[in-house]
Amino acid sequence: MKKIILLGFALLVAQVTFAQDLPTNPEPGKCYVRCVTPDVWVNQTVTVQTSPAYKKLSVVPAQYTTETVTVESKAAAQNLEVIPAEYTNESFSIVTKEASQRLITIPSERNTTTETVVTEDASYSLRVIPAVYENQSFEVVTQPAYQKIETVPAVYETRDVTITTKEPSQRMEVIPAEFGTETATYNKREYGSSIRTTPASFTTDYETVEVKPATARWEMSDTPAADCASSDPNDCRYWCYKGIPAEYTTVPVQRLSNDASFVKTPDCVDANNGGEPCGQGTYTRTVLVRPASTRVIDIPGESTTVQTTVMVTPPTTRVIDVPEVRKTMTKRVMVTPPTTERIEIAGSSSTYKKTVYTNETTRAEDIPSVSKTFSKRVMSTPPTTRAVDIPNQMKTLKVTKLVSDARVEEVTVPSETRTVTKEVLQTKGGLTTWTEVECALVEYQALPINWNLGSATLTPQAKNIIDTRLMPVLAQNPGVKLEVASHTDSRGGATSNQDLSERRAQAVVSYLQSKGINGSLLVGNGFGERKLTNRCKDGVSCTEREHATNRRTEFRLINN
Repeated sequence: MKKIILLGFALLVAQVTFAQDLPTNPEPGKCYVRCVTPDVWVNQTVTVQTSPAYKKLSVVPAQYTTETVTVESKAAAQNLEVIPAEYTNESFSIVTKEASQRLITIPSERNTTTETVVTEDASYSLRVIPAVYENQSFEVVTQPAYQKIETVPAVYETRDVTITTKEPSQRMEVIPAEFGTETATYNKREYGSSIRTTPASFTTDYETVEVKPATARWEMSDTPAADCASSDPNDCRYWCYKGIPAEYTTVPVQRLSNDASFVKTPDCVDANNGGEPCGQGTYTRTVLVRPASTRVIDIPGESTTVQTTVMVTPPTTRVIDVPEVRKTMTKRVMVTPPTTERIEIAGSSSTYKKTVYTNETTRAEDIPSVSKTFSKRVMSTPPTTRAVDIPNQMKTLKVTKLVSDARVEEVTVPSETRTVTKEVLQTKGGLTTWTEVECALVEYQALPINWNLGSATLTPQAKNIIDTRLMPVLAQNPGVKLEVASHTDSRGGATSNQDLSERRAQAVVSYLQSKGINGSLLVGNGFGERKLTNRCKDGVSCTEREHATNRRTEFRLINN
């Protein structure tokens, strides 16, 4: 009962208030719009982080280049070239009969000489006792003994003598160098690293942002009171102060679970390559096993046999004694000298011829040797070898060189934010005023926007129509509420047409808000196909022009 009394009192107050809330001194033919002083809201921009900053890794692969390297495929060696011995012809003499001597006998010389011999010695006589004499015989050497030399000639014999007509020599034979092959290794390829990246991972979350706080406003009832006695139903409408809940928007955000990371691994590891070093190649090259050498081969000398006379026993002499020749002679010899008176008696002598022989001698006469001239070939310069260099041989191989290893380039992706417009109450409204407006604006006026089929997106041409048609109306009628109504034709489903019309009306309202118009002064209503202007409802065949008449967007000024 108490609630009924309170409700009746509220209706009475509302009627009295409405009846008193009329324009003062109105002029006939003028139109007025009741403007309740609105709450003044200001738009504030709230930035919501929808995606955190994170690292984005991009792998720059290892860079390689192919280069040409030169390796030794055959080692340098030496070959020996034989310089043969040089020979000259020389003349030489062989004694075919040695020099010797022969003895020439110089015969003894026979000379006859006259020699006086005493035939009677000088003596003296004594007068008293005469000397006593006697005859004595004696021998006189008429030819003294001498020696006769007899020549014993030299003894010769003929012998065979071997002489060298060509001296022994040597020649050199070259034993060529011996080569073998071996397998050599070289760095055929350099390996870098591979990088495996793990991109940043995110979790999806939602963040609720309050775009308009809770408030309240006066609203007039749609139907008048049941016991209204006035002929004007608006006189009996009641006002209610209704709470308006806060408005929120849900923004999808991403939370960073794990930032980007990477793992760097070598492209080749010796342990995983069968134990062989990575990137090694092989090639066959010729190597010197045994250097060139020489072998000396003896060349025997050449000889010939020559007969030569050799003195076996040199010439000698044999001495032959020749006895002396004697002659017996008689001489008177004083046997007893005188003793009293010495009377000198001269001696007497006799002259005879004596033949004297000189000893035979020999004179050595040289017999010159007999020689024979021969020609022989003599090695003037022995054979030698000359080393001839054999240059090494090179081989060209292609190798892969690592220019730069794989690396990771790190780019910090900045956080992403989304701007949400939040309405904040600046001044509380509630006062009621009446504003004179152009009468045509309280009725629906056409807003000639050509929407693309099935689309609620404003084209640049549509935005230009709003700027030139609606913005001046709002500027000339500050504080007046504007309704935007959108309609579709009957083609398509009723539900989809209703949704499309609401989205189109809201697109116009959102654009006006972006231009700074307070959202509390804007109302967007979509009517779908409920308010057709012609006969073209479902099941009725119409032309495209007739359907186009029903596809329209309108606006009007309304009480707030």
